[in-house]
Amino acid sequence: MGKTYILGNSRHLEQLGETFVEIPKLPNDIQIHNWVIDLFRSNDIGKVVIEIEKDPLLSLKIGYHIRLSIENIRESVLVPILYLSTLSLTSILLQTEIYSQILATKGVVFSEFDLESNKIEVEHLNGLNENEYLTKFLKIIHIQPDETVGRHSLANIWGAYAMDKASNTNALSEDSEFTKKLYFKYVAAFNNIDKLKPSSPSVIEDNKRLLTPTLKILGNINKPRRILLIDDEASKGWETVLRKIFVAILPEDFVVINEKVSGYDGLSEASKRIIEMQKFDLYLIDLRLNGLDEDENLNTDYFSGMTVLKYIKNLNKGNQIVVFTASNKVWNLKALLDEGADGYYMKESPEYNFSNVISKQNYKDFKEIVDKCFERGYLREIYTEWESAQSKTNNTVRNFITESNTAMNIAWEQLENNNLDFGFLILFQSIESIANKIYFVDSWQDTFDGVVTIDKSDSEQPEWLMTFERDHRNGDFFSFGKSIQSKAIKPTALFKVSCLFKILLQKDEAVLKELGKLNKLRNDIAHEGAKGFANKRDLIQILKFLGEIRNV
Repeated sequence: MGKTYILGNSRHLEQLGETFVEIPKLPNDIQIHNWVIDLFRSNDIGKVVIEIEKDPLLSLKIGYHIRLSIENIRESVLVPILYLSTLSLTSILLQTEIYSQILATKGVVFSEFDLESNKIEVEHLNGLNENEYLTKFLKIIHIQPDETVGRHSLANIWGAYAMDKASNTNALSEDSEFTKKLYFKYVAAFNNIDKLKPSSPSVIEDNKRLLTPTLKILGNINKPRRILLIDDEASKGWETVLRKIFVAILPEDFVVINEKVSGYDGLSEASKRIIEMQKFDLYLIDLRLNGLDEDENLNTDYFSGMTVLKYIKNLNKGNQIVVFTASNKVWNLKALLDEGADGYYMKESPEYNFSNVISKQNYKDFKEIVDKCFERGYLREIYTEWESAQSKTNNTVRNFITESNTAMNIAWEQLENNNLDFGFLILFQSIESIANKIYFVDSWQDTFDGVVTIDKSDSEQPEWLMTFERDHRNGDFFSFGKSIQSKAIKPTALFKVSCLFKILLQKDEAVLKELGKLNKLRNDIAHEGAKGFANKRDLIQILKFLGEIRNV
């Protein structure tokens, strides 16, 4: 059992306990917190007597800081507290208003000064146990947030703190000033009650495994991920926490735009250059970049972060974007996804006070979203080729541009949903479609290395005389063999496509073989039981071919 400590400014109170500690001038929460924590960490304290004299509010706040410092002094927050004063209880209630609520909690006793009676009271003081902390203390008091901070900033500070705890990164030091303010200690206490109870080693180990931030191992050490954070409150802890979560070693690996703006147009020219000229593996965008000025906005289209989201997606639909939002309204979240957001993270707010279990699940969901975004990084390169192909509209074949535009748009929707195989089939089919409908020649007789391929002089329909081979490794492609004289052999769509590329686009046999490989992949994907899978290279290559045909 620890000693009884007397905290006050009247030396005659020394008779009530073993140790007397004079209360210094403590003008704010931060200094009160530091003084209380130093006192408890340096001493074995079993009971506390606090004098209420000239500054009743300070005396009561000392008690609050003792009770709410679970993260710092653990079970010592349960010590019994005796308040002594020459002032009447009524006078104290009038001067301290809601802070007097602590006097109504279990483990706290108020008494007017009477040395003999006070000695007996000290002897019989009893504190709280961990099972009583919530119902007999925490739910009785009510601490108001600091109005000078602002609700938007307050939510951001708490949100960063919550992510730091859930991710187990410990990026925000316990010496951070905001963690020492009564309101944050009050809200945090609801989630820290379990720290008053002993945990078995196995439970602690399980928690460590759960909370280990897997984001750290997502990047290739030879090719670090590049992250862009756009948040008007990044300095409130988000940059610190996220930089550690993503293990950003170099400044250029984690870039921050910290500007309060009403939309993309309001960003500085320097920030716009970062967005427009640099490439990032992941964009983290706050939904409200204009702070409290957006509180009355109910139209999701006009949220500042939404305009930035749309702009970045317009640059490249393959850009991976996670939106940070404090809104839990279904229509807002749906609007984000409809505009192309690849996921969202719910910023926690002290107003809702999520439990530790929910906070951990929220962070786990965030990790899964980020994993998915990193895996989908190939979409940026595919979209670059997709956009290049779609920009080519010089094709003179009637309806081909319109048809292939439709095919490309449908294919992109499939790619965004991770249906790479189906997207590939749609693009390949678009090329086959044009080849089956028409065949370009510059004259009535065209040749391939001296071998007649089409001779219209004696036939109303073109005869496909170029020989082709079946190669089970590479698919069908036409070769330097003898001309096929038999009309019984019907030319394949691939053969027609090959003629287009050789005769019209003047491609060599290496290109034709590449077409054959893509055709083999097409068959492997399309046929039931096949084992073919399209990858980024296949999609980029088929888009290149499609773009060349569209540009003829």
